[in-house]
Amino acid sequence: MPKTGWTSDWTVGIRVWVERSGEAVLGEGRAELLAAIDLERSITKAAKTAGMSYRRAWNLIQDVNAAAGEPLVEAATGGRQGGGARLTPRGRLALDVYEQVRQSLVESAAGVLQRSVAPNRQASALLHLAAAISLQEAVGQILAEFALQQPATHVRAIFGASNELADHLLAGAPGDVFISAEPAELARLGSAGLIVARSRRVIARNGLAIVGSPAMKWVTKIGDLKSAKVRRIALAEPACPLGNYSRQYLESVGVYESQLPKVLHVDNSRAVLAAVVSGAADVGIAFSSDASRRGAWQTLSRIPTSRAAATYEAAVVGRGHQHASAKSLLEFLVSPSAARCLRRCGLRPAKT
Repeated sequence: MPKTGWTSDWTVGIRVWVERSGEAVLGEGRAELLAAIDLERSITKAAKTAGMSYRRAWNLIQDVNAAAGEPLVEAATGGRQGGGARLTPRGRLALDVYEQVRQSLVESAAGVLQRSVAPNRQASALLHLAAAISLQEAVGQILAEFALQQPATHVRAIFGASNELADHLLAGAPGDVFISAEPAELARLGSAGLIVARSRRVIARNGLAIVGSPAMKWVTKIGDLKSAKVRRIALAEPACPLGNYSRQYLESVGVYESQLPKVLHVDNSRAVLAAVVSGAADVGIAFSSDASRRGAWQTLSRIPTSRAAATYEAAVVGRGHQHASAKSLLEFLVSPSAARCLRRCGLRPAKT
């Protein structure tokens, strides 16, 4: 049981900042704005995402650039969208370093706190979370934040393709919360009586991106896939959510059937990236969150979320015996803390 004296309204907070010559360059709020700019490529949209006015966001950009001694954000004023913006190479590096240091400290603190407050895992609450593999990085961050708030609850995460995870749950595998990249998989569990009534919640949305090697940077739109210079296209298997979304989008723009001879089917989004890096494919379609990670690939074009996007939904699984703790975890998945983790990983949190 938790150590006497630690109560549910006690939490641990981590504050990290990057300085230059004693002046703060990045802190939590500024880093959140930079992450939103990197995702939205628009000051207006980034400000709305970060919960601040356009004027406040613009002033913060000026403060960040001044403190850094060089631009971390390049912005253009005016226009119907209120100005576009992007991170400079130094800005992306600064944000990556900030997030890596911060996440490392959060994970370390969460582990120490759990060992101190609830050293006996068998005596504490244990939840099984099944989640789409494209959420692996984001869920890892969210669970570390969750542990700082509820250290007496341990969560064991299992990642995989949404359809395979649903199959395992239907076959009797342990599960308390399920996050699917395909709402139909939750519907399947619901039909089998395995979803707690009214527990389904939309968590986030994930766009699609065309990725390739730097040599393929001339591929800037979907029609370029028809070029003879594109010899192999990596797509996820149609049975998995990414493959289904990719096929539907390519069919909607009249490209799918004509390019089938070029298609190399792989297991999931990260396998698409691996195929591009290895040279097995010239280009591929991956989830935007995976494409945003640092690696030996290049994001050639982003497909508008209005045309193709994955919607992640979560629900409490009815077979579990930790319904109260599972509902608590489900609520945390749509909290502001979780939303920040999702944005850091290139996902768009659901509006709450």
